[in-house]
Amino acid sequence: VESGFKIKALSRARALGLWQFIPSTGYKFGLKRDLWVDERMDVEKSTEAAIAYLKELHSIFGDWLTVLAAYNCGEGRVLRVISRQHMNYLDNFWDLYVQLPLETARYVPRFIATLNIIKEPGKYGFDLEREICEKAVPYETVIISKSMKLEDIASRIGEPTEVLAQLNSELRYKITPDSVYTLKIPQGKSNMLISAIDAIPGAKKPGGGEWVRHK
Repeated sequence: VESGFKIKALSRARALGLWQFIPSTGYKFGLKRDLWVDERMDVEKSTEAAIAYLKELHSIFGDWLTVLAAYNCGEGRVLRVISRQHMNYLDNFWDLYVQLPLETARYVPRFIATLNIIKEPGKYGFDLEREICEKAVPYETVIISKSMKLEDIASRIGEPTEVLAQLNSELRYKITPDSVYTLKIPQGKSNMLISAIDAIPGAKKPGGGEWVRHK
């Protein structure tokens, strides 16, 4: 519902990744962001951050549907709506529904509908076994401190560049940092990478053109 399972999904509000974190919220929940990496695109780390954020919201609102609304439009927005209520409501999502932004008012029912489809896909005309085409790639990690292009690493270990890009989706330019970095590679390829790492050319620093002055 957040991103359509697009790892690099980017909204107009600069929310990025599967869980659509804006930079400040991502930083609050431990997602690193610099020239080389943006961990909002790291599937595992961003999911852990989303769980932590949802738990924090539940400690504020105590109602999971209101939590989803707050995740979508921000807890400050939902708290302001609650503060404007002059009756003894329970302050759950359906009490707030008509006062929330249209996108949020649609978001929560879509979330509920998605859960119902997952529970009984056949009832709604879905064949989820057929739809799930991509299988998870078993991987191991190698700690490196050399800046290299993923395509150069892939050619040395005999793997498609797309597989390395999928495993290391947080790399903004498909280039490893020039500092300590934990690289994910397909299982069984770590020794091959370690033996070939000196022969892999170093990559230029990303983020701009190279200028040469001519006189």
